[in-house]
Amino acid sequence: MGSNVNKLIINKKMSLSKKYLFIFFLILFTQIGVCNVINSEMLKNEIAKNNEIGNYNQSILKLDEIIHHPKATNYDLYNAYLLKYLTYKTLLNYPEAEINLNVAEKYGIKDKHHKNEIEIRILVERVFIEYDYLRFENVNKFIKNVNQENLKYLDAETHSFFISVLATIEIMNKNYDKAETTLFEAVKILEKKSPKHLPNIYRKLLHFYTDTKESDKAINAFDKGIFYAKKYQMRLYTLNMYESLTWHYAQNENWEKAYKTRIIVNQLATDYDAGNQSGKIQSLEREILNKRNDLELRNQKNIKFFLGTTSVIFIILLLVLFKLYKTNQEKRKLVENENNRIRAKLSDLMNKVNDKEITLSNYQLSDRQLEIIDLVKKGLTNKEIATQLYISENTVKYHLKIIYNTLGIDNRNSL
Repeated sequence: MGSNVNKLIINKKMSLSKKYLFIFFLILFTQIGVCNVINSEMLKNEIAKNNEIGNYNQSILKLDEIIHHPKATNYDLYNAYLLKYLTYKTLLNYPEAEINLNVAEKYGIKDKHHKNEIEIRILVERVFIEYDYLRFENVNKFIKNVNQENLKYLDAETHSFFISVLATIEIMNKNYDKAETTLFEAVKILEKKSPKHLPNIYRKLLHFYTDTKESDKAINAFDKGIFYAKKYQMRLYTLNMYESLTWHYAQNENWEKAYKTRIIVNQLATDYDAGNQSGKIQSLEREILNKRNDLELRNQKNIKFFLGTTSVIFIILLLVLFKLYKTNQEKRKLVENENNRIRAKLSDLMNKVNDKEITLSNYQLSDRQLEIIDLVKKGLTNKEIATQLYISENTVKYHLKIIYNTLGIDNRNSL
């Protein structure tokens, strides 16, 4: 009797073990079926590192690989396009950046597992774009839609940058104590989690203390910001810190120091732009190389067929070329005459197009952009425009780039 009971107990345990084993494998395969192709945090760090040292082509190639991966999930695609947005934003190409942010949002809303994280990130990035465009009415509108509880989903740098925008709003409203407290809140976040981005906040403090006439604190903010910028080799932050220092000296009418720091800014800006151009050229070369490799692979698959027919085709080509040569000799003069006629007609059309004036009211331009266009027409340089409008020269360049893209022109001479 006891033996039978033991057998029943053993059989029951084995049955339960099989049941739990089945459930375990079911859960395992379910998770594998929905897992992401990438580790978003590792990818973010990789792209950030590439962008910091100017390897934008590597960033784009890596993201393109993920975007075209057959098993990429909506969350993978969201992260890839978000990082493309950040890459183009680093290159100051805001139109292309916004396109990628919109695509990131399109894939992000399809992912139900990271809803709050995606919604707050997209919303905050739109705050940043409007802030960079100086459209503060839109900045305030987007900020009102921010759920403070969801800020915990942001990474340290994004969270601190958002806080610095809030501080700027406080400064505009003359709430200086609140602004200073808010900026140091951002400093604490970055000191703990991402110190390489501290220059962005110390730059804000430099501007803040310049506005409040606390010159010693302003210089101290610069010293701290440039320390971190150089420590982590953040080229853009180094440029921004010196540009803000130039502005500080100009506000205090210390023209000698303003001039010296402006020379540093000009050199840094030249170096930074050279990095951009180099990255774009390298990206283009890589793209051409990839296409060439693909073509060679296709040719290798068909090489046996071509070897069997080469001799026949060669003879036929010789005959055809001989006949074409004679025909072309006769038609050359006719073609040249026709080309001259077409060239003259195109030249006439181009002259007519160039004579047309651009009607600015037909384009969606901000008041600030219209002011800049008017000053350009008056013959002012970028530096003179920046001085007259109380903005940085880089901001003038940003607006001019947007104006050129909007109007479909190449340079300021077309305005």
